[in-house]
Amino acid sequence: MPLPSHLESRFTTSYDGFRSVVLNSSVEYHNFTTMLKDAGVSFRTKITKHKKRGREFVVMLVQEI
Repeated sequence: MPLPSHLESRFTTSYDGFRSVVLNSSVEYHNFTTMLKDAGVSFRTKITKHKKRGREFVVMLVQEI
C-alpha cells in the first residue's frame, strides 16, 4: 500500500538507515502513529532523551515506497 503524500512529506531525516520523523511531543507522536496505522504503514519507534533538546520521539519508516 503506498504511503499518502501528506505523510510521506514528513519523513525528512534519517535514523539508523531508515527514513524518519522526529517529534517533540507525545500527543503529536500518538496522532502521527495513528495516521500511519490507519494507512497500513510499517514503522518502528525510538524515544531518545537529550539534556538540551529534551525527549524526542523518532518514527522510522520500515517499508520502502
